[in-house]
Amino acid sequence: MIEIANKNKAIYGTVALESSKSISNRLLIIKQLSKSKIEIQNLSTSNDTKILSKILNEYQTKKNIYCQNAGTALRFVVAFLAAKEGIWKVSGSKRMHERPIKPLIDCLAELGTEIKYLEKKGFPPIEIRSKKLKSKKLSLPGDISSQFISALLLVAPTIENGLNLEITSKILSKPYINMTLDLMNEFGIEYSWKNNLIKVQEQSYLGKSIHVENDWSAASFWYSFLALSKSGEIKIPNLYANSIQGDSILSIIYSKLGIKTEFNEDSIILSKTKNTAKEIELDLSNHPDLALPIIVTCAGLGTKAHLMGLESLKIKESNRLECIKTELEKFNVISYVSDSSIKIIENQKILQPISIIECHDDHRIPMSIAPLIMKVDSIKFTDKEVVNKSYPKFWQDLRKVGIG
Repeated sequence: MIEIANKNKAIYGTVALESSKSISNRLLIIKQLSKSKIEIQNLSTSNDTKILSKILNEYQTKKNIYCQNAGTALRFVVAFLAAKEGIWKVSGSKRMHERPIKPLIDCLAELGTEIKYLEKKGFPPIEIRSKKLKSKKLSLPGDISSQFISALLLVAPTIENGLNLEITSKILSKPYINMTLDLMNEFGIEYSWKNNLIKVQEQSYLGKSIHVENDWSAASFWYSFLALSKSGEIKIPNLYANSIQGDSILSIIYSKLGIKTEFNEDSIILSKTKNTAKEIELDLSNHPDLALPIIVTCAGLGTKAHLMGLESLKIKESNRLECIKTELEKFNVISYVSDSSIKIIENQKILQPISIIECHDDHRIPMSIAPLIMKVDSIKFTDKEVVNKSYPKFWQDLRKVGIG
């Protein structure tokens, strides 16, 4: 359990965010697949990245691969192991065994890997019997986890005669696929993406050194803190306007919620404005991780909001829309959720929660709710450690700016 408070409702300071785990995890796979030396600087210290790094260091001697609750790690590792030769069992936490993996498994089976479901069809745990992957044109829906597509693309250069991947429906989280391809290209991989067809020829990753930029997704919580504060200014180093992270769209979205973003050579500076929309409607199908902090910001500001394109949030660490609805009710905020959207009405009065905030084993729930401290006296959360999945220094950074 952890409790936070903030008396003056102001927030000033510099926050050095965690580096991007999305970039870090992709780079770890690329490094393992490269025959040349790759040096990664500023690698994320998040639990997800630590789990993936440990697995990649041990997979040659350890045949029972346990991914804990790291969804990206599990999906990337399954494709990575399929591109190697050997037999492995891959499993995860109870929640991981509830998150579907069939579309990725079907594709890997088409390429020549033997994969057996050990409990429920379509879900981990699985057994992989892998051999040399051979090229075949694959089809995959775009409205499933983009991590399936990224997992296949990362191993594509190692497949005999490469990979042709047709995406058969609207793509969700497209910026994450672009990130994967941009990073592959950074290490010498050429590809084409025309209409719905991505082509990657058989080729080799080149060696080089790369510095991981900080995490734009984590910046969303600081935009929310500042938007709900009475006064403040926040400097965040190592974030850039030309980022390969799609969540850098935060600067545009929050310009409608009272926050100005000043881009400097090596940092951004966030400051408050009086430009706050009375109503906001957003399709976040390319940026689903931003939905929770944005809906909490709108609740705190009294802004009417309708956020759409959130199908993927049902199969994250929790069913995020249902969980955030439950926790907002403790602040007297009523929201309306469907399978792919969340709505709140304007000018709801924020009240001090009587009960503790459940974290639902999901790092983004407490970090999204925490900015409401600017509207109440104190907030208690059930799980202090859950943030370690993506942002281990979250509570420590709060104390640095006077929230604790």
